[in-house]
Amino acid sequence: MSLEKLFIGSAAAKILDVLWEYQDIDITLTDIADEAGIHYTTLMKTLPVLEELDLVTMTRQIGNAKLYQINKDDSVVDRLVMLLNALNLRLAEREAFRQTEKKIIKEMVLA
Repeated sequence: MSLEKLFIGSAAAKILDVLWEYQDIDITLTDIADEAGIHYTTLMKTLPVLEELDLVTMTRQIGNAKLYQINKDDSVVDRLVMLLNALNLRLAEREAFRQTEKKIIKEMVLA
């Protein structure tokens, strides 16, 4: 199985971001979708892929509510998620730098 299956869209990254942010607690499917800013249907299409890759795991069920967590039991998965988050942080830093650079240039032009 290749990583391209994981990165079909940004939904997988958003789900992993949420689960990484809440890594010390398990979280419901509805909360995952809300926090990730994705539609519940998108979550339900993407989640099986993440489960198949052992990136996320269902921790328990309360009534009809299934709760999930990032799979920290697998050291390889844990390391992969940390690397993905580091990449995400680096990209955010780069974008912040670009925005700051644009603002400075605009201020110089207007001065």
